[in-house]
Amino acid sequence: MAHTKSAMKARRKSLKAYARNTILRKKIHDIRKKAEKAVAAKQKEAAHKLYLELQKVVDKASKTGRFLSRNTAARYKSNLAKKIRAIAN
Repeated sequence: MAHTKSAMKARRKSLKAYARNTILRKKIHDIRKKAEKAVAAKQKEAAHKLYLELQKVVDKASKTGRFLSRNTAARYKSNLAKKIRAIAN
């Protein structure tokens, strides 16, 4: 247990950040998994909509670079786009 006032505040801040990051991590994970299922089922429209949703969430998450690096965000989007293009042809 934190004893000083600054340590208590740091603990509060870290718990808030942890909660926020957990929600964001879950959101990205869920969208990626849904998109993978849509690609596996060869549902182009659903996969494309999920791609746009993933792009929005990942770009916001990588804006500061603290939660997700720009390269990781680019990799997530690129890999999904590649899979969607493969089923489009």
